[in-house]
Amino acid sequence: MGPLQTKGEFWSPQNPDKHVEGTLIWEPGSRARVTLKSRLIDELANPIEISTMGVALTNSGDPARIVADGVPRTLLGDTKAGPVTCVDSYLQHLPSNVFDIAAMLEQTWDPYTLIVGAHMPDGNTAKLSAVRFILDSSAWWRQMPDSGSAVSGAGEIVCERTEDGLVWLEFRPSSTMTLRSSDRVVHSVMTLMKLAVDVDLTPIRIQVRRQGQADWLEVKNKGQDSGMLSSPDPKNLLAPSAVTLKRLAKWLEIEQSMDGLAAAVANPVKGEAMQVQGLVACSLIEGIHKRIIDSSKRDYVKRVRDLHRIAMRIDPEITSPVENWDEVVRNARNDLAHHNTGRSFDEQFYNWLIAEASAIWVLRLCLLSHAGFSDQEIADALGEHQRYRFYRENLKMHVKEREAELAAQDGDLS
Repeated sequence: MGPLQTKGEFWSPQNPDKHVEGTLIWEPGSRARVTLKSRLIDELANPIEISTMGVALTNSGDPARIVADGVPRTLLGDTKAGPVTCVDSYLQHLPSNVFDIAAMLEQTWDPYTLIVGAHMPDGNTAKLSAVRFILDSSAWWRQMPDSGSAVSGAGEIVCERTEDGLVWLEFRPSSTMTLRSSDRVVHSVMTLMKLAVDVDLTPIRIQVRRQGQADWLEVKNKGQDSGMLSSPDPKNLLAPSAVTLKRLAKWLEIEQSMDGLAAAVANPVKGEAMQVQGLVACSLIEGIHKRIIDSSKRDYVKRVRDLHRIAMRIDPEITSPVENWDEVVRNARNDLAHHNTGRSFDEQFYNWLIAEASAIWVLRLCLLSHAGFSDQEIADALGEHQRYRFYRENLKMHVKEREAELAAQDGDLS
């Protein structure tokens, strides 16, 4: 889909009698923007005072006023492109000419989600009967039938290949879903592709259908960009053909109780302090274990061992040469969360490095196994995956560095 630019009248569902003229713009890879000729709401932190002396714009640093202005809102509009709904619209404060009265009166909003084709005053809580979407190029979906479906406890997922080769995936939930949960469906499929194939796919089109309605409504957000298409290559993990409709259906059922935690494994924290990365990775162990193995109260280290056993069933060398891996992870987590140390900072640092990198791979294998991929197909994919091999070599190096540091410390004490 190309960019959208249209004019019309906009209003808030809380004040339907006040309509303001404006322009709506959306471009692929960007959030939508609504520029209004006058203010739709009275800004508490930047009020305008009109008097016989002219127009004055004042500014307040009061946090209560600023936060009140920044609350996300749903805006509705009638435009030349049809009715629109701007969900989670945030008020923007852009530089303007303080001597231009017309510019001072303007108001700009950036919606997180734009719906084209209907007014949906309920915003994120609007009830939907289905969502369908195109993820990246059709090269990723050659394994899909021209027309087919699979069912799980979450609902039915349907695949349809159009005459121009585009592959639509449609999800029809077993119970009514909201606009927010429809977004979760799209990201759940993207998460499975990242876990299994090790690829970040780009949404190209997303449509939703309201409960009791037949028409599909176009959804536009920042993530969509047809200029970011990709294709499979030998560096991927599992082959795209491993992600079947049946596995997608099962995964969408699994995701109903995952609270999005699988995405934190697929896209681990990077570029932050090692303490942050280590604590997040170690915390994910408990969260993932509770969702895929046992939600009852258990010692943390026992959860570590359970997950480790699953991963080692797939690759017995996944945490080698780390000795007592479960205890290393427990100590890394406790040192960070409970300041339960007695170890030097250097020893702790290497433990964080070891725990963070290895925990993410252990969790990834556990999630793939839980999603229905066989141990053998995962193991075969790991053997050919360069990024996994780099992880293994880096892990060996971290262990050597830790041992050298401990040996140096023992020498200092002797």
